[in-house]
Amino acid sequence: MKKFLMLIMVLCMGLSWAVNRDVHAAGKEPYVIGVPLDLTGPTSFIGKPVEAVIKMRVDEFNKAGGINGRPLKLVILDNESAPAKTVLNTKKLIDVDKAVACLGYSSSGTTLAAIETAESGETVLYSHASSDKIWIPTKKWVFNVVPRTMEACTPMMIDNLLKRGAKKVAYMYIDNAMGQTGLEAFNAYVQKIGIKPAIIEKHEPAATDVSAQITHIKNSGADGLFVDGLAADAALALKTARELGFKAPINFGYGVVGPEFIRLASKYGEGVLSTSLRALVAKELPDSDPQKKVAVDLYEKYTKAFGDFSLYAGHGWDSISITAQTLAKVDPNLDPTKEEDLKKIRSQLRATIEATKNFLGQNGIFSYSPDNHNGLPPGCYVPVVIEKGKWALYKGK
Repeated sequence: MKKFLMLIMVLCMGLSWAVNRDVHAAGKEPYVIGVPLDLTGPTSFIGKPVEAVIKMRVDEFNKAGGINGRPLKLVILDNESAPAKTVLNTKKLIDVDKAVACLGYSSSGTTLAAIETAESGETVLYSHASSDKIWIPTKKWVFNVVPRTMEACTPMMIDNLLKRGAKKVAYMYIDNAMGQTGLEAFNAYVQKIGIKPAIIEKHEPAATDVSAQITHIKNSGADGLFVDGLAADAALALKTARELGFKAPINFGYGVVGPEFIRLASKYGEGVLSTSLRALVAKELPDSDPQKKVAVDLYEKYTKAFGDFSLYAGHGWDSISITAQTLAKVDPNLDPTKEEDLKKIRSQLRATIEATKNFLGQNGIFSYSPDNHNGLPPGCYVPVVIEKGKWALYKGK
């Protein structure tokens, strides 16, 4: 009996050591990563998949021994989809939790609100939002993982409408920071190719009725429509258009891509086009695609653990993966619990991110520079279509 009890004690001690080895590699204090996300409120559908993927990746890094022999420790805070709460969360993560970087920021509005706090706190802010005002003009401490709609969506979707016979293209957008960026891209592209929009309409965030806007679009004689928005408002625009008898092709900005839009669009979603990062259609990619391996890996792990794949999962994968890779190049002797060392870690991390070249990510292949804190090239997304209730790689013209 004594031998049996002794064996149990040894096994328990071994298990405890294994767990603690993962959590506190070599007894070193962790690098704290701040993760302010919209986990409740209107844009929680963006924050939740990001949270899931960041947790998954950090678990992988820690099981492999951490970074520089230190584990990564996440401090996840809910922004509640509110800019003011995001500012408070960012300040807490920098001043109280001593985060080496803050990544997440689910929407353009919450990101823009927090920029001043990150800049004054000299801490990297990694955004998952689409407005190019986040990184243009360049802010020293602010980086982004989402491509501009001009690089990843608008030209592709407008060209598609024209190839399908449209001669008078209308545009409809959500009136917030994201939508304003979309409007600028739309205006710039139609001017570039020399066409005049049939009409431009907008609606408020969380709109519940867009029948007036759709009626104006119908009356304009538009024979094609491009809609920029998020899942709920874009689905409302689609359903309203079809129910009011607008039969022309409708293409969408990349903000709609995910299971939420398919569910909300219901029968009206079949045949809808947009663009997406490659992971959404990972297995359909040609073997020659350099991103296929990382895209398939994320798709398989995410769908196995959480169900339907979300576009936003890729944003979380990119920000935490680039952060971990660059942290590995920081002086390993610097202690993040010491104020002066923490300041040096943050500074070295920022400089190393800015020098990152050819990082094989989910949103594209990243190459940052002092003048470009987005780092993604034109054509980084692929066209996708809803077929039989699922997003698929679009192979049409």
